Amino acid sequence: PVVCHDKTVDRTTEGEGKIGDLDWAKIQKLDAGEYVGELWREVRVPRLEEVLDFAGQLIGLNIHIKDPGPEGALVRMVCQEIMSRDLMRLAYIAGDASVLSVAREVAPDVKRCCLAGQNTPDHQVDLAVEYGCERLQFKRDVSDEAIKRAKDHDLICNLFWSDEPEDAKEYIRRGIDVVLTNRANLLLSVV
Repeated sequence: PVVCHDKTVDRTTEGEGKIGDLDWAKIQKLDAGEYVGELWREVRVPRLEEVLDFAGQLIGLNIHIKDPGPEGALVRMVCQEIMSRDLMRLAYIAGDASVLSVAREVAPDVKRCCLAGQNTPDHQVDLAVEYGCERLQFKRDVSDEAIKRAKDHDLICNLFWSDEPEDAKEYIRRGIDVVLTNRANLLLSVV
């Protein structure tokens, strides 16, 4: 497994194609920093193992899996890497119903975050409970009622996303526990 936000390398590197269709020999040569600017030139797409080794026992990991892979192979590999590195208290898998279903089946002790049903937050709470998730990740349009329902089920509430301190503070005031951001340097003052 490699770490990339998108299903393709088109937006985040100078290459093109679906990650699942590319082999490691091709992926490891791609420049994932060039599009950001000269300072980032020659940053490479990392393998999951590299990121997990780098994070060690120090960094919490939200591992968003966008597709379980053939017969759940990708979910199985990621769960195995989490368990073999004893990252069970720091790492969790985030995904839709197809990912959560496989994760619950193959590694019930690996924590899960529900991304299924994000367009209907009340239903998302139900799905999080159904898939035995510890947390769910709401979008910005989440209602106070949905946050309360999640809290009533002892779910940790992530928010996708906020990049401004005052905005993040408001979501935290409303009951959000974790704010995903592109600008952690600005939000540190909030926590």
